[in-house]
Amino acid sequence: MSRRRSFLGASCGLLALASGLSLPATAHGADDEPPAPSDVVRVLLVGDSVTQGSSGDWTWRYRLWRHFQDAGVAVDFVGPRDDLWNLRPSGPGATSYVDPGFDRDHAARWGMWSGFPDTPIATLVADHHPDVVVSMLGVNDLLYGRAPEAVAADTTAIVEAARAVDPDLAFVFAEATQHWFTGVDTLNDALPAVVAGLTSPASPVAVATTSSGYDELQDTWDHAHANARGEVKIAAAVADALHELGIGPPAARPLVMPPVGPRSGATLTSSAGNGAGTLTWQGAAGATTQLLWGRDSTLGQPWGVLAEGLPPDGSLGITSLVNGHRYQYRLQPVKGDDAPEGAVFSPVVDVVPVAPPPLPSPPPAPVALTAPTDVRSVAGRRCARLAWRPVRGATSYWIQRRVDGRWTRGVRTAGTRVTLRQLPLRYSWRFRIRAVRGSAVGPQATITVRRRSGRC
Repeated sequence: MSRRRSFLGASCGLLALASGLSLPATAHGADDEPPAPSDVVRVLLVGDSVTQGSSGDWTWRYRLWRHFQDAGVAVDFVGPRDDLWNLRPSGPGATSYVDPGFDRDHAARWGMWSGFPDTPIATLVADHHPDVVVSMLGVNDLLYGRAPEAVAADTTAIVEAARAVDPDLAFVFAEATQHWFTGVDTLNDALPAVVAGLTSPASPVAVATTSSGYDELQDTWDHAHANARGEVKIAAAVADALHELGIGPPAARPLVMPPVGPRSGATLTSSAGNGAGTLTWQGAAGATTQLLWGRDSTLGQPWGVLAEGLPPDGSLGITSLVNGHRYQYRLQPVKGDDAPEGAVFSPVVDVVPVAPPPLPSPPPAPVALTAPTDVRSVAGRRCARLAWRPVRGATSYWIQRRVDGRWTRGVRTAGTRVTLRQLPLRYSWRFRIRAVRGSAVGPQATITVRRRSGRC
């Protein structure tokens, strides 16, 4: 004995929405029994990497599930997968959600095309018996050269194939969020007309305007995939479209935006040597790089960024430390171009270099430090790479940027080149470089770097 859900007409739908309950169903066939009003709505989420999400994400699926939970609407996400895409190493199967405590079933896969799904929609419908299909596909097709009109036509094929299995299905087709990619606006503009020709009282179809108000820099971590803000915006647009079909309330506005960036710090250990130390770490899920912060606590120094772009997992040797001083270090995880909002760090570790045996005679007087020479630069959109000739007697170099008439705290490097990332979007940046040996700091060399397009 089977039971199926059908979506009501406009007047009954409005009554269900006003009550905040999921829609009731009507019977199909003499032997069918209508499900109880408390039956859950089965939702099949089909998509590519934006829907699947990657290690260290909540995902917009989580945000949509929370929306239904908060509204008291009973839903069941269905599908053959429950995983994330693992960023380290690259591949499927990750379960490192920020919060895994939700209905994680889905039918999304990293890199999936609208025209070439990994599992036919008819098979998904037959296997998982959804009441509504939510699909967000197409951007990968466009990136590999398919015409927007052809991708929009896939919508008709998806609906027809699914209806061949269950004629009473409802559908939501979400816009591609990456409207800065070639062809995406054309695809999104074509969706309403296609959907209007497909919808029917028994099988309604709606469009989720997920690209509306979606920002490349603010809502993604790599110019393609949603960060926490992007997840909230996508889930809200999908919730609004489902509301049009009589499923749950619309998203509450204004939207409450969560902090972006990884939510967990690395595990970090340290060891000390003669005037040196070594840091070793294992990054948490979601981190693609690390920021190294440090300070000389013996001198009461404030925390400062010492290095950017460190690998998510690795080790680093630190030299030119003063024996007997206590140095403190911590790592801050970064995902793409999103540093974490809020205090998300590894545990703090100490490095106390070991004093060497006494020398039989005092060392010769150090050579006076001079300003670095032959300072060169290469610039990108938000980065600058600086290089200079070694300064005799220098053990490290101090690089600072001019901001509002003052020099920043800056970064230290033992080499004669450095790449500075995540710079503010300005016409140019001014830097100064000074040679350092112990507590001695040499005269400065300054350079003005004009911002360019591209990357360093």
